[in-house]
Amino acid sequence: MIQLDEATHTYTDPDIGLVYASVTKIIGEAGLRGDAARYYTEYSRERGSKAHKVVELYLKGTLDEATVDPALAGYFQAYKAFEADTGFFPGFIEHILHSVPLRVAGTADLIGPDWKGKGAVIIDLKTSMTPSPATGIQLSGYEELFGVNPELPKPKRFALHLKPDGKPKLIPYTDRNDRAVFLAAVALYHWRKANVKGET
Repeated sequence: MIQLDEATHTYTDPDIGLVYASVTKIIGEAGLRGDAARYYTEYSRERGSKAHKVVELYLKGTLDEATVDPALAGYFQAYKAFEADTGFFPGFIEHILHSVPLRVAGTADLIGPDWKGKGAVIIDLKTSMTPSPATGIQLSGYEELFGVNPELPKPKRFALHLKPDGKPKLIPYTDRNDRAVFLAAVALYHWRKANVKGET
């Protein structure tokens, strides 16, 4: 069973002694975040983590809404507005995915049925206001780790930006080249780790 150390964001499988590189680490070390990395602060990270937890508890039916921090209320209302508009309910929430051959793992925020047709959707929750092309690569990584039924359409990939004013913004990522970029980043990460002194 894959275990996640949230403090170090490290995925391990103690049964086989394998440490997995995370999807987000691979993307970051490949330099694919571009300008978006400049705006990623400790404050934004903490805000995002707390908003994710609120949505997770809500979807699992264990959230006491009276305890939601007022600073997070808008983000929570934005998720509920998205839910009301689409009727979407995920089958997987904060779901750890992994691939032994790729030696990569990651946690997909939401995976569930496509509310507009057959197949599945993979959604990454965001509290940032600025979309990033790297999100498409991140979602493609989750798609690769999740695997797909060849008889169904490929999963649709979305970032769901939760805004503090309670309004959601759903952004689709449709570039199928994202998969090739992700796999190239994986290969580069492992090559550097094996061949460049000081890489961890």
